[in-house]
Amino acid sequence: MQLTQLEIKGFKSFGDKITINFNDGVTAIVGPNGCGKSNVVDAIRWVLGEQSTRMLRSEKMENIIFNGTNTRKPSNLAEVSLTFDNTRNILPTDYSSVTITRKLYRSGESEYRLNDVQCRLKDITDLFLDTGIGSDSYSIIELKMIDEIIANKDNSRRALFEEASGISKYKLRKKQTFNKLKDAEADLSRVDDLLFEIEKNLKTLENQAKKAERYYRLKDQYKNLSLLLASYKIRSFGNSLSRLEDREQQQLVENSGISTTISNLEALLQKQKLDSLNLEKNLSVQQKATNEFISRIRAYESDKKIKNEQLKFLEDKKSRLSEELEKDRNQLNHIFYNQKRLNEEHLQESEILEKLRSSVNVKHSDLEKLRLKQQKSKGDLDVANRDNMELQNQAYKLEKDIAILNIQKEALYQESSRNVADTQSKESELNEFNKVIAEIQGNLEIKHSELKSAGGAEDELQLQIIRITEQSAEEKELLNQESRRLDSRQNEYNLTKSMVDNLEGFPESIRFLKKNAGWVKQAILFSDILFCKEEYRIAIENYLEPVMNHYVVETQQEAVQAIRLLSEASRGRANFFILDALTAHPQRTAIQSNHASLIPAMDIIDADSKYRPLCEMLLYNVFLIQSGEEEELKSALPAEQIVLLSKSGMFSKTRTGMSGGSVGLFEGKRIGRAKNLEKLFKEIDSLEKTILKLKNSIDEKVSQLNVLKESSQTIQIQQQQLELNRLSNEFTSVKTNRNNTWLLLRTAKTGNKTLS
Repeated sequence: MQLTQLEIKGFKSFGDKITINFNDGVTAIVGPNGCGKSNVVDAIRWVLGEQSTRMLRSEKMENIIFNGTNTRKPSNLAEVSLTFDNTRNILPTDYSSVTITRKLYRSGESEYRLNDVQCRLKDITDLFLDTGIGSDSYSIIELKMIDEIIANKDNSRRALFEEASGISKYKLRKKQTFNKLKDAEADLSRVDDLLFEIEKNLKTLENQAKKAERYYRLKDQYKNLSLLLASYKIRSFGNSLSRLEDREQQQLVENSGISTTISNLEALLQKQKLDSLNLEKNLSVQQKATNEFISRIRAYESDKKIKNEQLKFLEDKKSRLSEELEKDRNQLNHIFYNQKRLNEEHLQESEILEKLRSSVNVKHSDLEKLRLKQQKSKGDLDVANRDNMELQNQAYKLEKDIAILNIQKEALYQESSRNVADTQSKESELNEFNKVIAEIQGNLEIKHSELKSAGGAEDELQLQIIRITEQSAEEKELLNQESRRLDSRQNEYNLTKSMVDNLEGFPESIRFLKKNAGWVKQAILFSDILFCKEEYRIAIENYLEPVMNHYVVETQQEAVQAIRLLSEASRGRANFFILDALTAHPQRTAIQSNHASLIPAMDIIDADSKYRPLCEMLLYNVFLIQSGEEEELKSALPAEQIVLLSKSGMFSKTRTGMSGGSVGLFEGKRIGRAKNLEKLFKEIDSLEKTILKLKNSIDEKVSQLNVLKESSQTIQIQQQQLELNRLSNEFTSVKTNRNNTWLLLRTAKTGNKTLS
């Protein structure tokens, strides 16, 4: 995935639409101060979804819209589009080119677009998740962010490592999941509130449910009575169709009686409903007294719904009864018509059936006579056929026996003559097989010995190849270690040389004097005249921190000249050590201690003899100890005359006070830079020679391996093994043929004796 294009319109200082193409070979955007380089970075950060105006170097979001000039009107829209090449399908989309766009209007409205389709910020964030691209990812790092990463402000270094390792998306999903869980818990608490409200109305709903249940029970009773009435009518129609005319008046009377009963039941049901309504009204009055206005409104709505349902039910019942009555009348007329038609059809079919029965009886009698005649003729024919078949079988059997006897006779004569000839040929073949077996056995013994000797030589060759391969792997591993060490030392050398050349960490006055041609060139810094082991550098540097930036000069005149140059150029102040002044300084006697934990600072310092007095003056009675041992050493030396330094640089205990704390990442890197540079140069040269020797040794091992592999006879051994297997198979085959021939010869001789 590669950034290919950036389009900006109306964003900050870009009033007109500009397009920046990031073609192959484009590595940086350069220009003078104030030309808009930082605005390009802000545009990229903004289109990727940045919401913080502080990160965009603005007080409020609408300030990023082009505000116009003396000759141009302000823009109403800020728009930025960013295009990526997705031919390797790193982004989870089917498009080979992905363009994201963000727009902001002065009215405060904004929108995001993905390939010119409107979308949400979450869609863009999810699309670039775990790709290292985002408004807060490590792909966009400002200058001030480097200080935050070094200082590890708000765990910025951890966030950087998490983004680079690809676990930030899982932390985001975890956060989203926890938010969903919180929402679910809020919904559950809301459900509990709803349940509490529902339980308060449960009594009312229970009474209404009982009334509805009673209504459905009465409805089922009415339905059962209707079904019984209909079944009674159907049974009456089926059992006594002939008596329907006589009982029609009686049925009408019964129908009227049932209708009267139904009317009575309906009247009773209506009365019960009226009673139920009265009870509900009384209940609603009580609920009004207890539940106030809300319960009154609900009771009124409930009564209204019940009355509407009752009215609707009565109207439906009336229309349904009318339809059923009309349907019963139509069904009765249809039954009368069907009865009459079926009677007429029954008479016609009965006449036709009688005629067909008489004709069938006549045909049956004729068929029986013909069937008797056929059976008698068939029996006579079967007897004749059986006699004929027996005679033919006897004749065929006799002819077959005669032919078999003749064939057996001829075969015996032929076999006798063939056995004699085969016996002679088998004896000659047996002799040939014995000769071939002896020859093959000799060849097998020779091949076995050759294969054994070749296998031993090949095994020794393979052992030698394995041994050289292991040595080569060890040397390659050593080469990798030395190469990494060389890279480390080379980087340290480059960093140290850059710090020495550029005087990083020193004030402006020091850099000015170092580059000024009007001052002495031989003057060096105090930090460059000292050198000590790596483990003591932090402690010594922390103690000598106030004088690390002092220049060391020979005479007072050189110091005065430097001070005059600084004053004329207004480049600050500088401090100087004057070596001539140290010669008149009286020598002080250092305190001696035989305590094993105390290390005099002068014993670990390496400096030229001319600078030795200066070091002795600064490090007078300074001792290094392990952290935590200062209490144990109070009795070893007088505390008011010594300075104790922690070996790790954590604290320093002077004659009048104590200081300490955490050790910085770059502490201990200023002392002895020049000598450390020389040491690193020598170490790099030594490592390069060692690496060259290892490479030559590895090349020799590789050439030896190639020679040994070329001299390997694995293919020849495999061919010899195949030849040996072929001879073994041939020997087995010949031996089997010989045994078979011997058995055939023995069988043939036994057969000839039997025939004779």
